[in-house]
Amino acid sequence: MTDITDYIDHAAPAAQPQLRAMYQLLKKLLPTAQEKISYAKPTFYEAGRDLVYFGANAHDIALYPTSGPLTAINPAKIAAYPHSKGAIRFAFDQPLPKELITELVTLRLNGAAPAAPKRRPPAPVPEAIAQALAQAGLSNAFAARPPYQRTDYLNWIAQAKRPATRAKRQAQMLAELKAGNVYMKMAWHPRKPRE
Repeated sequence: MTDITDYIDHAAPAAQPQLRAMYQLLKKLLPTAQEKISYAKPTFYEAGRDLVYFGANAHDIALYPTSGPLTAINPAKIAAYPHSKGAIRFAFDQPLPKELITELVTLRLNGAAPAAPKRRPPAPVPEAIAQALAQAGLSNAFAARPPYQRTDYLNWIAQAKRPATRAKRQAQMLAELKAGNVYMKMAWHPRKPRE
């Protein structure tokens, strides 16, 4: 018995046939990979990196080949299956699409890169906010914040419909910059520079 077979034995009875079929297929496709449970999912890994995960949901099982293979494959091949950027799901009452799973695993093994993270375009600092930062002596504190925080603050202020709301949001930003350890009313600590 392995961790993965134990996971399958404790899964809902309706899920077990599909889980066993997925497990056997992945063992065949990844003969030198090791097995473990990671993120509460059966996982195949090799050379210190997780290759694929799979697991049971309420009405289907999911394969998690990471985002690279799912963005690299022809979208028409996965259109019939519920999927996200990192997972694809297969119903309990349908046979597993072995060719599709084989292609996804092959793409993963061949280094299909994960999709580049979507970054928010930086927002320009309006003159009024630049002046408020300068008057408060917080221009450097603002510039030291990560780009996503600067953009979030500026967009959040700009999206306010009423001038009073914009002023309130700007005041919150200034107070958080002055405190240095708060971002959008949440605790935040800057990363320490690498030595």
